[in-house]
Amino acid sequence: MRVETLFWIVVVVLSCLFLLYRHVNRRRLNRALGKLHKIYDEARAGFLSGSRARAYGILPQDAMLGALEAFSEARGGGPPPAFTDLTKREMRFVELLHATTSMNDREFKRTLARLSKQEQKTFQQLRDIYGGPAPRKSYARALIDRVAAYRRSRREAKLAAEHRRVEDEYWSRFDKLQISHVLEWLETEAPRDPDMWHKLVGLNWDYPEIYDILLWVVSQPECDASTAHLVLHLMQPDVAMDMASGGQRWLGASGIVDPADSSEVRLLAMIGKRSEEESFVRHELLPDRLCTEEGNASLMDMMLDEKQRIEGEGRTLPFPLPVKLLSRPVRLAGRKPKTDYDVHDDCVLLPKSLP
Repeated sequence: MRVETLFWIVVVVLSCLFLLYRHVNRRRLNRALGKLHKIYDEARAGFLSGSRARAYGILPQDAMLGALEAFSEARGGGPPPAFTDLTKREMRFVELLHATTSMNDREFKRTLARLSKQEQKTFQQLRDIYGGPAPRKSYARALIDRVAAYRRSRREAKLAAEHRRVEDEYWSRFDKLQISHVLEWLETEAPRDPDMWHKLVGLNWDYPEIYDILLWVVSQPECDASTAHLVLHLMQPDVAMDMASGGQRWLGASGIVDPADSSEVRLLAMIGKRSEEESFVRHELLPDRLCTEEGNASLMDMMLDEKQRIEGEGRTLPFPLPVKLLSRPVRLAGRKPKTDYDVHDDCVLLPKSLP
């Protein structure tokens, strides 16, 4: 075969492929534009019923509604024209707008190159706002994604089942003691375990019983100083101080409350009393993260400022502040609590293996 013949065969084949490629792309564009009549009519119906483009909308519907608003303003505020009544200029704008939001990146760039500079600038801005359709996946890519999703769901289901198994196994080791019975249990049956008492601070503070429970804890001679520190950081000392001095700043609709009847006040008073007596002699437990992050100095400054405010209003505190307990920096030494007991929300978890 002669070289010239081979050359022209290649040219013809490439030309046919190019024409076929253009035909396919044009057919795809025509198919997209074929839906324009319906899309325009739906947007126009929405516009006439009161729908407007959102200020920061990024959906293609917002683009079409914005065009309809422009058409309406150009006609003095009247209704936008029907699709068949669009002028050539308006029709071209709508077609390009629809193509901008429906073409993939390659088709959009090719179409953009055939427009004037002003049109290129306008529709590039619209493309930046509204974007284009999501890229189509090949069959192989879609199959790979489906397999990956299936494997991921299987793996997540397996992990969830394992998590439930471990959780069920954990909860099966305990009996739950409701917070309303904890104080009686401490006074009658519970072991004298300062490490377990430290755990009780983690009960839910939304329950009023927490104050009586912690009052009992900080009253015990073996109570660790880290437990008292944690109580001070978790409670609201300024509220207790205001109530103890006869203030009404934090009172609800129930009116004046006798400070002697407030477990919150008595809890702070007990910690302050023991602090100034230096009777928190146990320093074994590692301070909690909350105490180390906030520090004692900032808490002490807040309480001193509250005391100054109270005294400025002519009232006094009936108990000392825990100055000695908070005047020292938070210790960074110690150990974590070692106990078989635990707490969860409003319950103490009692190990079934213990008598």
